Amino acid sequence: ISNSSVSVRQRQEHMVELSNGCICCTLREDLLDEVAKIASSDENFDYLLIESTGVSEPMPVVETFTFEDSSGLRLGDIASIDTLVTVVDGSRFLSELDSLESLQSRNWHADPEDQRTISHLLCDQVEFANVIILNKCDLIKTANEKATVKKLIRKMNPNAKLIEAKFSSVEL
Repeated sequence: ISNSSVSVRQRQEHMVELSNGCICCTLREDLLDEVAKIASSDENFDYLLIESTGVSEPMPVVETFTFEDSSGLRLGDIASIDTLVTVVDGSRFLSELDSLESLQSRNWHADPEDQRTISHLLCDQVEFANVIILNKCDLIKTANEKATVKKLIRKMNPNAKLIEAKFSSVEL
């Protein structure tokens, strides 16, 4: 679309999928290589979105920015972390938080030494984020339950921006 005062250009989306491992260990160097390629390309970009699985731990992902590869390159040299977003399933948060079920019982972690529970992972993800999307608000059974979920999230991370959503739809 173009007229005398407005011009809109569509840029092609650039997406790189890294699979068969986790960012904090087996994919760390792959992530560094891909970000370095994007940063050194002729295309300008404002932001880089790194999406990890719902079972990833935030601290090791952040530590990836301090990892130094064999050539001495660090991800933190070419990119910085602006925001860490956690999406919380509001309809299951209380039951999952109360669960003593292990990550291993759901095949959610590759390390056989990891004995953490689902509850531990949820706490890590909520406590570490600076934006929390409380999703599936429409599926929370009562207003009281929703208030309890929000109160717990606020207690766990009082400084995070809390956004309510349905279908993970949020305003930019």
